[in-house]
Amino acid sequence: MLSVVITAHHDDKACYLTAFAVKAQLERANLEHEIIVVSDGGAETKWANQKVRGLGVNTGSPQLTRDAGIRASKFPNVLVVESHVIVSDIEMLLARHLGHGAALTFPMRRAEGTEMFDVYGHETDWNGNLWHKRLIYQRVSEWPYRVAQFGHSCFILDRGWYLSSGGYTTLMRGWGGEEPFLCLKAWMLGRECWMVPSVWHAHYLTSGGPDRTATADFVLNMDILAYVIAGRRRPGRDLGPAVEAERQRICAGPFGGDVNLLRA
Repeated sequence: MLSVVITAHHDDKACYLTAFAVKAQLERANLEHEIIVVSDGGAETKWANQKVRGLGVNTGSPQLTRDAGIRASKFPNVLVVESHVIVSDIEMLLARHLGHGAALTFPMRRAEGTEMFDVYGHETDWNGNLWHKRLIYQRVSEWPYRVAQFGHSCFILDRGWYLSSGGYTTLMRGWGGEEPFLCLKAWMLGRECWMVPSVWHAHYLTSGGPDRTATADFVLNMDILAYVIAGRRRPGRDLGPAVEAERQRICAGPFGGDVNLLRA
């Protein structure tokens, strides 16, 4: 059984292709499933004509759009995929996810962006902002391996763990910070993230555009990430009691809130 959440933001054409690519795979595998299209800024009632559930939201935020879809899902495992993504083997990805008992399981990224490079992992910036320091372009192993974090354009997650852990914090707004937040939260609470290199997802990533890392939302999100996961607080920044509660959740985990123990 698998729930599929496809997130879209004014991307009808790509969403159409992603949905039918997913639908064809799951029907061929005879796997019990549901598909939910979550459209940020749209009302997706037309998908009902294809027995696909449409959910219209107004979040302005990729993590909040994903969160809405995950919470609306009914099955214990959820494939979350962006509307400009194609996955090579959903059935294999699910099997590996279940076999390793992972919180999150990722396929590698094939032919990403206009330069069409392959990505097999991230090196985490442990001493900096906890996001990726650099991408890993060379194959690491033929077999699945654990990763500290990976991008969230496509992944399978344990929905029960997601709900019990609080998942993406709704305290983050706009773009950025949610990928290391959810992955490192999984590790700090005693769960694992896995990469399955034999399964790929083609991630159409455009280059250029405004620098979203300069926005106030991004800066706040990274401050929340740094404090919740590693206890690092910017001088003079009061993040409030809700963020403090998230930090205490991490401190109650097996690493006691010490990200250096996890790194080791």
